[in-house]
Amino acid sequence: MNDLFSSFQASSKEEWIAILKKELKGESIDTLNKINRVEEITFPSYFHREDQKSNFSDPGLAPYTRGIQSKNNDWTIATTFRITDLKETNQEIITALMAGTDHLILEAVDTNPIDFSILLNEVGLSFIHTTFRAKSTEQINQFLVFVKEAPALIEYTDNDELLKTNLKAYLDKNPNLKLYHIDASLVQQAGGTTWQELSIALAEGHELLVKQLDKGIDCDTAAAAIHFTFGIGSKYFFELAKVRAFRTCWAQIVSAYSPKHTCSLAATITARTSFLNISLKDPYTNLLRQTTEAMSVVLGGIQHLNIQPYDWYSTNSNTNFTRRMATNISLLLKEESYLQIVLDPAGGSYALDSLTETIAERAWSSFQWIERNGSISNAEVRKTLASEIEEKAAMRIQEIADKTEKRIGINIFPNPEQITNNWTELPLAWNNLKPLILEQTV
Repeated sequence: MNDLFSSFQASSKEEWIAILKKELKGESIDTLNKINRVEEITFPSYFHREDQKSNFSDPGLAPYTRGIQSKNNDWTIATTFRITDLKETNQEIITALMAGTDHLILEAVDTNPIDFSILLNEVGLSFIHTTFRAKSTEQINQFLVFVKEAPALIEYTDNDELLKTNLKAYLDKNPNLKLYHIDASLVQQAGGTTWQELSIALAEGHELLVKQLDKGIDCDTAAAAIHFTFGIGSKYFFELAKVRAFRTCWAQIVSAYSPKHTCSLAATITARTSFLNISLKDPYTNLLRQTTEAMSVVLGGIQHLNIQPYDWYSTNSNTNFTRRMATNISLLLKEESYLQIVLDPAGGSYALDSLTETIAERAWSSFQWIERNGSISNAEVRKTLASEIEEKAAMRIQEIADKTEKRIGINIFPNPEQITNNWTELPLAWNNLKPLILEQTV
């Protein structure tokens, strides 16, 4: 097997391009350059070994560009539940676990106390992951007391408030706890680019890391307590490269604080489908969209995948069905495509390596601008970033309006069947920006 490649004659870049021109039958080779106006990135779809700028490390090794895992590419199947009636929600949870879910995302709807012994009755928490979207620190305390040392992730909108509480003491008791959350998916839901999403995640993550260090927490513990959530867009290769680019940049930030353990450079990432490209008027097209979106981030290497029910914010929802379909997408990617087995399936693609580097460079440049101008907490910095995101959102809307960007069931091939279903109000996006739903702009 070591002599396998010696049987094949290597071709130069000139020979490779000559073959491409021949296959194009007179068309310009420039047609193979994909230009994304919103991202402001030109993405050549052909590359040769001579174009490779640098070699990335193997999967499982710093800076983790090719993933943090070294044995497989597995991810958890995360399913979302609103905590309403405790017993009814418990039955929904049990049903989902029996259907293949192994990661619960529990969303509190108010600040009232929650009896987790009822909500999670007969749930083996030590065998799964559980994310709790809390509305108060009191709820978080209740949750952490109940889960003990089971794998747990907290999503709370005010990390500064968490830093002031005694909740960080749970980090010493539970090595499987991720107490602090950076939700960069809010940038994507507002219409931002991949590199805008990454730069804001880097800035918010860096600030949170430094605040923990200022409280006397060592770098390894501080970095391990943070987890990130990213939205998933429709540009397949960009989303794949985005995940890889973020890991590279985050590793660079953490390494600056000299952690004792290399694994502290590895980012814990949840990828979450957004509603930017979702259609309620042509609902079943969403299954196709969510499948390709999920596949892109899985190939990029993530720890947790949350495919949200596409009618999660609708007036006529059927979440029992859409939640099961979301679970099935992950099951298909695992049980029929075996994508959880192959380490870094995208490895070896010079074009994707180049795109990864380009997105990382754009994100790092934007991150440096944020740091130079007073950090992500600075009101003027946030105002400028929000304005730039709004510009990108306007560009997306224009592309849908003039059909330079086509979405089946949204701006082309409308569903002949009249569907009675409308959007309810989504939560505000990053920095209180209006969430973008392309279907509503048509």
